[in-house]
Amino acid sequence: MLDPNDARSLYTNAVCPPPGYIFDQAIATTYTLDPTTLLSLPTHLVLAERSSKEMPDPIKLLESLRRLSNRFSIYVDHTGIKVPSTKNPLYGMLETILIPVRARKERGVFHPKLWVLRFVQPDTEEPPLIRVLVLSRNITYDRSWDISLQLEGKPGRNINAGNKELVEFLQALPTMSTQQVTDAQKQQAEKLADQIRKTQWEMPGDFDSVNFSVLGHKRRVWEPPESKRMVVISPFITDSAIDWLRGFTDEIVAVVSRLDELNNLRSDTFTRASNWYTLDESAESENGEVTEEHDTLGLHAKAYILEKGGRTTVIIGSANATSAALLERKNIEVLTKLSGRKGQVGGIDKLLSDNELGQILSPYVRSTESSVKKDEEEVAAQKSLDEAKTLLAVAGLKVVCQADGNAWQLYLTASDPVALPGISSIKAWPITVSDDRAEDISALENKRNVVLGKYATESVTGLIAFVLETKNKKISARMVLNLPVEGLPENRDEAIFKLVVNNREGFLRYLLLLLGETEGSFIDTGNVLNGGNGNGGWRPAFSDDKPLLEELVRAFSRHPEKLKDIKAIVSRFLKENTTSNIIPEDFLKVWDVFEQAMKEVES
Repeated sequence: MLDPNDARSLYTNAVCPPPGYIFDQAIATTYTLDPTTLLSLPTHLVLAERSSKEMPDPIKLLESLRRLSNRFSIYVDHTGIKVPSTKNPLYGMLETILIPVRARKERGVFHPKLWVLRFVQPDTEEPPLIRVLVLSRNITYDRSWDISLQLEGKPGRNINAGNKELVEFLQALPTMSTQQVTDAQKQQAEKLADQIRKTQWEMPGDFDSVNFSVLGHKRRVWEPPESKRMVVISPFITDSAIDWLRGFTDEIVAVVSRLDELNNLRSDTFTRASNWYTLDESAESENGEVTEEHDTLGLHAKAYILEKGGRTTVIIGSANATSAALLERKNIEVLTKLSGRKGQVGGIDKLLSDNELGQILSPYVRSTESSVKKDEEEVAAQKSLDEAKTLLAVAGLKVVCQADGNAWQLYLTASDPVALPGISSIKAWPITVSDDRAEDISALENKRNVVLGKYATESVTGLIAFVLETKNKKISARMVLNLPVEGLPENRDEAIFKLVVNNREGFLRYLLLLLGETEGSFIDTGNVLNGGNGNGGWRPAFSDDKPLLEELVRAFSRHPEKLKDIKAIVSRFLKENTTSNIIPEDFLKVWDVFEQAMKEVES
């Protein structure tokens, strides 16, 4: 059922199209997001690459981002975008994908981890394949223990009542945005919701029913079904939530959580469950070692396992066993309930055995020493940071661009001065450049306009990183806001394109990719994105026998739309008069022939 040795999966594989299908549309929701992690996913979505390499070839990534335009939307908590560890001009192309949203209840967070993907079979009348991923993981490089559920099905004629709350949630997503969303994004949410309304799922394993619940949306009350026995798996936990859960079952057999969370519980709470566990030290990370690269150490999975009358129910998703998630319903959460016969799907005793989850659990032993009282100043400082992040996110900030020679002067403006109580300093910079370009913007407290600095065209973006530091205890926090941009350079995307495809080898490789040729030895263009010029020391990108002419002929006869993409690319370089170092003369002669042929066909 939840065997840690069975069916381990990679995020990248979970979003790849199945054989015979291609990507069409996707919506994802997440609490936190790392732009670096996000850049590792487009080639898997669009090009169906299954490599686990964290950062793909930049030329493939560039084309994948182009194809995702208006077809991929990620709804993320308005303070949940992380500052990436590296600079990359391609971050600028994520602006239209990332949609900041806010939970409707005060102090609530947008917390669901969900993907809805639509795949189609080209040149057929077959209905699309809908895939839903219900996760406990955010879009980050988190190496902790998580749970994922993958469901697939095709839209039919009959409405699936178990999908009702998921349908309503998808329809409502654009209304939760803190910024204006496009008509295309509204239509996308409505279209996917409409198809899920009539999708019947292929049951995973031996389960025989599935349905969705959305907490914190509308005013619907969620409660777990009555049970004889229950297991709670939650990295975050509160006394009141355990008390509440205990009211729906005859026995809480086990609670699995983090050591620091269990240490903070009242002593009487431990009478509510028969057994308390943490993850075994060897399960904390690979090889038993902990590194600072981990977004979250140890347990991050959330699950509720119940038994009653010979049936087992598993509830998984984003909701922790906390009062904010389950009782007050401040957070927006998504849960999926799977049910099946205990003899077929297994039960709690099997789950906790040494052959399954029990092999990575250790009994929790409560310390006899009194818990260490939290530093009140540190608690106050952390509260100031959290409040400042929210104030900054709702301050109506925007980026204003003004031409300055061949570069652009960027300004950060607000509708009103931004007061951040408890904050001693605040700096900001575009995430397309390194943080050594950060500018002090503390003056926003007294005026509505501050300078962000002067940047090259390809570095201009509305994705702005902030670092805030408190007056007391000197603790800090980092975040990224996706801000509206006024005066965005019209050629910004072209500048990014030319930074990546910056020589003949890159140009011809890109053409082959457009034509569907993705094999061969690709050069590493990573140094281009870090300030290199893309010249000396590189090996040839491909051999002379690459069938470029054959691919052009094949595209002309079978997929003429591909030649329109190539025409747009060639036009970009001809427009800027940069063909001498980029486009081979022999290619231009061949291309003239194809352009004439295309005109004759169109006429």
